[in-house]
Amino acid sequence: MNQGGEQGHDDYGLPPVDIEIPDDARELYRDVQAYHRELRALRRHERSMRWRAPFRRSGVAVPLLAGCLIAALVAVMISAMFTQNSNFIGASGGQPSSSSAGSGGAGRSATSSSSPNTSPSSVLTGPASLARGRLAGKTITVAGKQVPLRTVMGAALAIVPANCDCKSAVGQLLEQAQVAGVIVYLVGPRGSKVADLDRLVTPAARRAKSTLVATDYQNVLISAFRTVGLTVLLVDYRGVVTVASGLGRNFTLTSQLKKLRRPG
Repeated sequence: MNQGGEQGHDDYGLPPVDIEIPDDARELYRDVQAYHRELRALRRHERSMRWRAPFRRSGVAVPLLAGCLIAALVAVMISAMFTQNSNFIGASGGQPSSSSAGSGGAGRSATSSSSPNTSPSSVLTGPASLARGRLAGKTITVAGKQVPLRTVMGAALAIVPANCDCKSAVGQLLEQAQVAGVIVYLVGPRGSKVADLDRLVTPAARRAKSTLVATDYQNVLISAFRTVGLTVLLVDYRGVVTVASGLGRNFTLTSQLKKLRRPG
């Protein structure tokens, strides 16, 4: 523009404009702020476009992510199943194998249908079921001391249920164990009283010091071998366990007890 305020001649052929230059630069503060806001919004939009680009260009990322999530869920479910089911632990946890547990389970079911308890009135000529396994890497409490189950070998663990009316059966077991020369652990589950277990020890077994009273506070043996009534775990000198459950009157385990000792 010329000094008179009229439009001057433009040598470049541009359209005429009216430019007003403010006297104070602070008058442009709002315009500068708006300009910076637009720049920030543009940068955010560009970043968002970069993050979403892999999902827009191809359909591989979404199925891959979904597959990883499904695999993780399956792994968690399998881990929980192996942890809760004692039959899957095997030799590491001392549980019986699936095949032996199946045969033992059939025997237990047949026995439970005919003799649901171990009262002296029930007549059994032998163990109700037999299964094999190994003791878990846990402990039981004997005379106030923690005893690792893996150190118990060449002995019998008699699991006595709470409120078990099986004094006669326990007496037979202790008598047969004395004949075989085998130590017997009378093991009570969590909540059982040591005094009640101690009263089951016969005078002859007490004199021979062939019986120990123990408590399974963690219920390791019950959960591992799924006991039925009075159950005896026959642990040989190699640590292999044979389970005889549902014992009543007139059972005979003398030959099995003798095999627990190391030959010679």
